[in-house]
Amino acid sequence: MKIIDLHNHTRYSYDGQNTAREIIENAAANNVDVIGITDHQFSIGAKIGEYIEEINALKTEFSGKITVLCGLEIGTRPAPSDFPPKISGMLDFCLFESLDSNKGMDIYEFLEWKKLFLCPIGLAHTDIFGLSKRYKTDLLKVLKREKIFWEINFSGNYDYYFDFITNKQKQCAVSESGISISVGSDTHWTGDFDKKRLVQANELARRLKNPIALEID
Repeated sequence: MKIIDLHNHTRYSYDGQNTAREIIENAAANNVDVIGITDHQFSIGAKIGEYIEEINALKTEFSGKITVLCGLEIGTRPAPSDFPPKISGMLDFCLFESLDSNKGMDIYEFLEWKKLFLCPIGLAHTDIFGLSKRYKTDLLKVLKREKIFWEINFSGNYDYYFDFITNKQKQCAVSESGISISVGSDTHWTGDFDKKRLVQANELARRLKNPIALEID
């Protein structure tokens, strides 16, 4: 079983404490197979070119030791007006956060906006069942139709995760939907790293038998 972690922050994020190299080295030392760097778009700002260049250089440097992916976490409270979606063509993937927040953009507005993006996209730490209830629709069907993957975020900051890992009915619904899923630690410094929980989250993802996002399985 490959161990993946597609949600990590570095000093490019306002709340990140380590360099990208340190995050990647720590993951490699703990036998993680695929590591995604996903710094906050609003923190990076005009340094987006520098950010992409650095992560891509680290991809090459760590090739053969660990697969490094260059991602971005983009807020939706509201959608940023200073981020041209075409930049996403230089990324491996984007994560969108806070769609389930009361301040998040309307889901239907988001679905139109996401059409402008040129890379795979996923929802970070989103309570998809709560969102379904709010919009009175089955968002799992929407994610499947729109080819949006869903993150199992085990950072401990989101109640939806603890509900999901104990709720067989919800697990069954996700499995039967056929949506792609990813695993994310939401690490902000290497002291956050919890290999045991990372392995457990990956084991859960495999038990569900959903496609693994970005076809990295």
